[in-house]
Amino acid sequence: MSNLTLYINKIADSILFDEKNKEFTICDGSLGTYKFCDVVRSQIVYEHARYKGKSPLFSHRVLISMFNTSIFIELKKVYVGVEIELSNKGKAYVYISKNPVIQHNLQFEEDYKIAKQIDKKLKRMSLEKNRLD
Repeated sequence: MSNLTLYINKIADSILFDEKNKEFTICDGSLGTYKFCDVVRSQIVYEHARYKGKSPLFSHRVLISMFNTSIFIELKKVYVGVEIELSNKGKAYVYISKNPVIQHNLQFEEDYKIAKQIDKKLKRMSLEKNRLD
């Protein structure tokens, strides 16, 4: 195991966190490398599957309630992702879902858990930045 692997944390082929250089690389979504200190806030978002690749990233969002799983609500196919607000570069997006998922099915739940893990890590970065300012 090299020293490099000790500092890099890859989460689900979507994002790579480099602790040594204090930056992260988005591998699926708004491709690029960003600094930890630029993270202002983040949130989990859902894109209507029909519009992926046909419009700007996550511009057709779907509101999903985690509490209401009524059979009377239309279950849409979505892509789970994370929106990252950056201090000087606008917003960046990370796709978690590799394929469209139906809300509240098993694959959706797995993608949601990964998104939650990424969101938690990004929020921690934002809090650390605010503490240092």
